Amino acid sequence: MQMPRRSQSGFSLIELLIVVAVIGILAALAIPNYLHARQSASASSAISSLRLIHSSQAAYRTLHGVYGDLSALGNEGYIRDPSLVAGYKSHYTFTVKVDQTDPANKYEAQATPAHAPTIWHHFYIDASGVIRYEVGTPATSSSPPI
Repeated sequence: MQMPRRSQSGFSLIELLIVVAVIGILAALAIPNYLHARQSASASSAISSLRLIHSSQAAYRTLHGVYGDLSALGNEGYIRDPSLVAGYKSHYTFTVKVDQTDPANKYEAQATPAHAPTIWHHFYIDASGVIRYEVGTPATSSSPPI
């Protein structure tokens, strides 16, 4: 007596392996593009934040006669973004230093990447208003402008 054959439904092992391979190839193509897009977006945000710092410094200096640091700009309401006032925004750390010998004429601000600092852009701005950059090392007043 023969037993009736049961039909089996589902995927074979080779079909599952093909699906996994296709997903792996797509991920290998997509992840570098995603990381590059994230770095570009973070760099654009850092540049925008440095522009905000510069315009806030100009307004602060007009009223007080000297430049201020990030906390002073935040306390006076020139910068209303709490992340920027705290010094960290969009994967960048911001520092503002006022020249103690000439606070009425000199300050500098830097945006340093918090992740992958050896391959991301570093940015710098001073009282001249020119944003400068370096890749992999901190930007300074002698770095090329953007």
